[in-house]
Amino acid sequence: MIERLKRYVSIRSLSREEGALADAVRTDLCDAGLRVSHCGNNLWCEVGDAVRPRILLNSHIDTVAAGQGWAHDPWTPQVNQGRISGLGANDAKGCGVAMIEAVLALKRSLDDGAKLDGTVVLALTAEEENTGQGLGTILDKLGPLDAALVGEPTGLRPMTAQRGLLILRCEARGRTAHPANTPTDSADNAIHAAAGDIVRITEFNWGPAHALLGAAHAHVTQIAGGVARNVVPDRCEFFVDVRTTPLESHADLTGRVRAHLDCDVCVHSERLVPVETSNDEPIVQAVLRALPGSTPAGSPAMSDMVFLPNVPSVKIGPGESERSHTPNEYVTIDELNAGAAAYERIVLEFFGNRPRLA
Repeated sequence: MIERLKRYVSIRSLSREEGALADAVRTDLCDAGLRVSHCGNNLWCEVGDAVRPRILLNSHIDTVAAGQGWAHDPWTPQVNQGRISGLGANDAKGCGVAMIEAVLALKRSLDDGAKLDGTVVLALTAEEENTGQGLGTILDKLGPLDAALVGEPTGLRPMTAQRGLLILRCEARGRTAHPANTPTDSADNAIHAAAGDIVRITEFNWGPAHALLGAAHAHVTQIAGGVARNVVPDRCEFFVDVRTTPLESHADLTGRVRAHLDCDVCVHSERLVPVETSNDEPIVQAVLRALPGSTPAGSPAMSDMVFLPNVPSVKIGPGESERSHTPNEYVTIDELNAGAAAYERIVLEFFGNRPRLA
C-alpha cells in the first residue's frame, strides 16, 4: 500500500489530466484479478457475492495544482518520520489506496472461501476538484447502491452531513452620467447601489444553525462595474458564494435573499446541494460499530458526497482535511493502515447487520 501510494503520487493527475494515473490504477486492479470498467478517467469494479446490499467505496484520483512553498518536488513523494508527503498524498490518493487495500483484502477472503453476503463497488473517479466529469457522470453505470463511503481525509471521523454551494449573481443598475453633474447620494450610481446591498448581505439572517454544520453563511467573492473613471456607472455585478445546510432548500433561500436586496438576484449555480445522512441509517450504524467511540460530524468542505443525495453516505478517510491543498501535504503510514482496516471493518459490519435484499 505504501509503495502504491508513492507511485500514484508520482504520476501527475491534475483535474482533467488523470489519464496516466487512471491507466496505472486499472493495471493494478486487473493484475489483482478484478474486472475493471472505465468511462473517461473513471474506473470501477466489484467484489462480492453479486447480491445486495451493495455498498460503494468511492474516492478521487485528481488533484489541484501545486501551490508555492513546497520543500520538495510535489510529484516526487518523500517518506520521512512515518509521513508520506507529495501532491495528493492526503487529498485524496491516500484514501484511494486505503480503499484498494480494503477491497483486495475482501477479495482474498472470498478467494479463500469466505462469504461476504453483499457486493462492494469500488469507484476511483476523476475531476472531483472541479466537480466535472467524475462520479456524477457514471452513477447510472454502477447499478443499485444501498450505501456509500466517500473517501476524503477526515481523520477517520464519520462525516454524515455536508454543506452545499449556492452561487448567486446580483446586478445593481443605475444610469450613466457625468460625475461632475451627479450628486453623491443620487440613485444613478450602480456601484453605490451594489455597495448598499453588499452591506445588507452581511446583515442577512442566513437561518437557524444545523446541529452538525452550524448556520449557512456567505461571502461576496467577485465584483465588477464601471466603464471609465469619469463616468457614473449604470451597472455593477457581484457574486455571492453561499455555503448552505440541509435545513433550507436553495430555492427558498434564494427567494429570501431576493426579497432582502434591492438589486436583481439570479441563480448562477445551485446543483451542489447539501447532503445529510440520518444516524439511523445502517451505514452510519455500521461505521459507529466499526469505530467504537466515534461520533457523526459535519463537513464544511465539498466532496463527491454531493452526487449521492439519494444514497445513504458517510464521508470518511485517513488524513486530515486541514492538510489538503497545502504545500508539503502528507498522510502518515499509521493513518493509511488504520484507514484500510477501517474500510474493511465497516463493509463487514454493514453486510453482517443488513438483511439480504431482493
